[in-house]
Parts: sequence; structure tokens; C-alpha cells
Amino acid sequence: MLEYLNLKLDGLGVGESSLNIWMKNGRLRYSYDSATQEDGPAMILNVSRERASYFLKNLENLNLYRWKEQYFGEKKEKRREISALSSRWYLLYKEVDKEAREFQGLNDFPKEWESLMSLIADLTVDMDCLRFNELSAFSLDVRDCREQILWNPLSKEENSVEVEYQEFLQISRTNKKLIYQQYINNIFTVKHEYNIPNIVDYLLGNIERYFSTFSEKEQEDAGEASSKVIISLYFQNGTKRVLRRTYDRYGLPDDWDDFLDDFRKTLAYHGVFGILFDSGLYHHGVKEEEYIYLSCIFEPNGKTYYYRSKEDNLSIGDFVLVPSTKQENAETVVMISEIMYCKKEDVPYPLEKTKFIVRKIDDGGFYNFLSQNNPDEEA
Repeated sequence: MLEYLNLKLDGLGVGESSLNIWMKNGRLRYSYDSATQEDGPAMILNVSRERASYFLKNLENLNLYRWKEQYFGEKKEKRREISALSSRWYLLYKEVDKEAREFQGLNDFPKEWESLMSLIADLTVDMDCLRFNELSAFSLDVRDCREQILWNPLSKEENSVEVEYQEFLQISRTNKKLIYQQYINNIFTVKHEYNIPNIVDYLLGNIERYFSTFSEKEQEDAGEASSKVIISLYFQNGTKRVLRRTYDRYGLPDDWDDFLDDFRKTLAYHGVFGILFDSGLYHHGVKEEEYIYLSCIFEPNGKTYYYRSKEDNLSIGDFVLVPSTKQENAETVVMISEIMYCKKEDVPYPLEKTKFIVRKIDDGGFYNFLSQNNPDEEA
């Protein structure tokens, strides 16, 4: 399985260029740097799972580890007219659990070269077809119902009320600004405005690819969810796309963390730190054919055990009751240290051997449980 590939070309009618292809968190990505005289940072693109599967399967069939290290000065008539051009190339290739190999050549190529170029052309078609500078503006509106604690100075008691919390981010190519705001019950409590003329083109250019496969058809349960997002993309030709989704794994792209990373870095550079667009919300949302696995601990820094859950309302740090491993018809308390959403082929422990949790317990139930005998306290 591919881990990393870097291909450098000099000549071939395209000038000097460099292509990086790699795997990250089970997703295939690539970044293509065009001729060095062109300005602007490289954009990282994620590849659809179907296209990635096709690329990886056919790349493996090329058996690149069998290539010679150098292809210099060899005369082979079947190399087409391309061998008459001044063309230098360099390839760094590494598969998982194998050493990296380097290959290079000048006006000569291995017999699988054309097949490799064809695979790369299919993989990078998005770079040629999508015009990433089409966006003129972008906005991201996230809303969630939260509990707010209020202090009553007369009764000297705390009261809780439910409020609508909102985070809003907007970028405009016209005024070269980024605006970030927070609201409670539609009254803004925080507002930051930045002039970003040097990076606005990069930020907007790197956005559209995340939503290129999103349907504009509204998600059926987006309006009823407590956490939802409205994504608006404004194009220079006057068109507009509005995407309404639940703010969770089910409604958002798999690489949502990567999408937010540019904004986090931009705001942090100007002095705004902390969680941007609550990760605790969008890390929930089980998808079709996925199973919820919980990695749990009986004591701090203790060994982890896997359990399953049918409910998708748990968070890391929650306490849950699970069947005892020491005593029949008994239960014990554990703390969730990790939540995983797994396909059948990716589960960390066999499905038929993994027990389900009994239920989540609140703080009061937790301390009541601790006052009793815990059959698994030595687990």
C-alpha cells in the first residue's frame, strides 16, 4: 500500500513541476506545484474513495520497486518522440512498512512510465477541471442549542437556561477580509475582523474542493437537529450554493478537521486561540454500515477495553455502565477514552465478541456506584 510518492519533472513541455501523493488517516491526498515562476501556495486535494481505490490498485500493479535506479543515456526507439526532448525526472516512492526507493532518468523512461503518467492524469483531473479562484465569498454558520448557567444575586443560586449558540465566519475576496463572530440568542457577543489581502486568494481557493461532491439537496433532518450548519458559496459569475447540513460526521465531509485548520491557523496568528466550531459536535454522527466502538478504562492510565454502543450521544470522558468481566449478572463503571466509528472490516475487536454498554451514568449515579462494591475494580 502506498505511503508516499513524490514525482519531479523538468522539461516535457511543462517546465519544472512537483507532485506529492500520500495517505493520511485512510484518505489519499495530493498536492501539485506547477512551474516555479507561478506565485501562490500549493493546494492539497483529497481524492474520492472510488478514485483512490482505482489509483492504488493499479499503482501496485506497476511494481515500481522493480524499477532500476537510473535511466540515463539508453537508446530505445520505442520511447516515442518524447525521448528526443530534454527531460529529466525524479521519483521517490515508499510503501507502508517498506524502505523508500529513489528513481531518476534523463531522456529515458521505464516501460511502465506511460501507465504511471496515465494513472496520475486520472488522479489529478480535479486540478485541471476545477477553477479554484471562482469563489468570491464564503460563509459558515454553525448553530447549536446549549445550556447557559446564570447567577441570581438575590437567591444566590445558579439557574440554567437553554440558549441558541451561533458561530459565524465569512471571507470576501472583494474587501479582502475575514470576519468571525459568536452569538447567543441572535445577539453577538464576540466579533473579530481581519484584513488578509495576502492570503484571501489562498483561503478561498482552498475551500471549494471540500464541497465539490456535495449535493445542494437539503438533508432531510438538518432542520430538526439541535446542531446544524449552513454553508454558503458565492461565485464570481453571480451564482450561489447554499448547503444545509447537520453539524456532525453524517452531514459534513470526512476531512472537516483539515478544512477548519486553515481558519484556525489564521485566527491563531492574529491572537485568537481555542476551539473553533466545536469539535465535540461534528465528531458525532454514525454513518450507514458503521459500528460505534468505545475504548474504555477502569482506572486512570489503565488498560483499555472495547465496548459497543447503539446510541450516538456519548462523549470522551463520560462514565458508562458495562457488563462485569469478573462476575455474572453484575455491572461495573468505566470511562470512555476514545470513540470510534468503524466499518465491519476495520473494527478493533470482533463484533460478536464485543459487549454493549448498559447505559450512560451521570455524576450522581457515578458516585453512588463507587460507594458500592465494584466487581471489576482490580481489572
